Amino acid sequence: MTIRHAAFSAIRWTSMAMLGRAAIAFAQIVTLSRILDPADFRQVAIAVTIVGIGIVFTDMGISSALIRFRDVTKEELNSLFWLNVFMGGVVTLVVAAGSPLIAMFYGDMRLVPLVLVASTVFFVTALGQQQRAMAEKNLRFDVLFKIDMASAIAGFSIAVISALAGFGAMSIVVGNLVNVAGVTVLSWLLLADGWRPSFSFSWKAAKRFVAFGSNVVAISMFNAVALNGDIVLGGRLITGSALGYYFQPRDLCLRIMLVVNPIVTRVSFPLLSSVAHDKERVKSVYLKAMRMTASVNFPIYAFLAVFGPEVVAIALGPKWAASGPIMRVLAAWGAVRSVGNPVGSLLFATGETKRATYSALSVAIAVFVFVYLGAPFGILGIPTALTILYVILIPVFWIALVRPSCGASFAEYHTVLLLPAIATLCAALVGALVLQLVDGALPRLVIGGAAGTLVYLASSWLINREWLLSMAELLMIKRLLRGRPQPT
Repeated sequence: MTIRHAAFSAIRWTSMAMLGRAAIAFAQIVTLSRILDPADFRQVAIAVTIVGIGIVFTDMGISSALIRFRDVTKEELNSLFWLNVFMGGVVTLVVAAGSPLIAMFYGDMRLVPLVLVASTVFFVTALGQQQRAMAEKNLRFDVLFKIDMASAIAGFSIAVISALAGFGAMSIVVGNLVNVAGVTVLSWLLLADGWRPSFSFSWKAAKRFVAFGSNVVAISMFNAVALNGDIVLGGRLITGSALGYYFQPRDLCLRIMLVVNPIVTRVSFPLLSSVAHDKERVKSVYLKAMRMTASVNFPIYAFLAVFGPEVVAIALGPKWAASGPIMRVLAAWGAVRSVGNPVGSLLFATGETKRATYSALSVAIAVFVFVYLGAPFGILGIPTALTILYVILIPVFWIALVRPSCGASFAEYHTVLLLPAIATLCAALVGALVLQLVDGALPRLVIGGAAGTLVYLASSWLINREWLLSMAELLMIKRLLRGRPQPT
């Protein structure tokens, strides 16, 4: 199998897994929004954010190192496994011990039991982390798909049952723990191939992975802080249920980014690593990844920006009406933020980890500054400030990161963003017209979504055909689009 065919096969399985998990997550958001109160989601937002930041330290960048290095011995695998488990245990104990301080910082002692339960996720995740990294390295995305689906369904079921039983915010934390436990157990059953760790550890064997991973840990930590900075600081500055009204549309917007981008980045990282010696091929793979993520993300976020209140009314229910305007601003933030993700794969694959570290730290600091500046303007001020920040960062990323790493010119880099942006603008204008002509949330979504999709595809055929043909090949309909007869 060629690299191209292997990549498309991996993307198909990754796409199925991400879309499946997104569907389950969306079902959970829709269901729990009707059971729980907006005030409950303030606690959920803080607990989920702590997990999102702390999980970085359980891995120590070892997963990326396992994928990056082609030759991995059994002794190295054994040592890395125990290192992961040790760090998972340490993070669990630290977060559990710090739960009262976290609760005091946010002025809500009800966070203590939530954080205590959430902290166990770190240790459970560490037990199966290595098996998943090796599966990604070997492009075993078909098995990962089965694991992700089964675990997500189990977590969703437990969360809903717990919410109906009156557990409130704790139901989401417990559901997440069940999901993680399912992933770990199934990873050992389906991915280990009989491998079991021996009770030995060699620092010498783990050293090169830790050296590579130390930069990855710093980068991942800064990225996690930047991603969650609005909750970390906003949870302190914005009081009451306002954070709950903010968190749910934010979660919906992030789900899109965390579904679409990993489909490309999880596959592009191994591919970029395999051609890291050839700068032209690195540039080609990276620009294709950028085109793919922008061309898929932009129209989805434009739909949310145009039809934000309608999406909230149908997805979350009438008690979440205050989230409609917030959804619109968050959609703009999600669109511009999404284009920065593929650069991480580029920098890791080309060994530019120091450059990535400085970049991630700078972005994290900037996020906190902009959140602080936006907070006095209310809950809408935070996503507005962050949208402005990430617009500024688009050319900055090219100057500081992309051009030095792969040699892409200003025109090459910005064209892969500009073309889908133009097609998206055309679709958004049609959607805005439907908004004026059609009454009712559901009719607006159906008619506006269908009309906008047709306009976007037509516009893409005219100005962004390379992406459309790539998507057709991914969906195995390229011959149809090109007008070629199917072979008999």
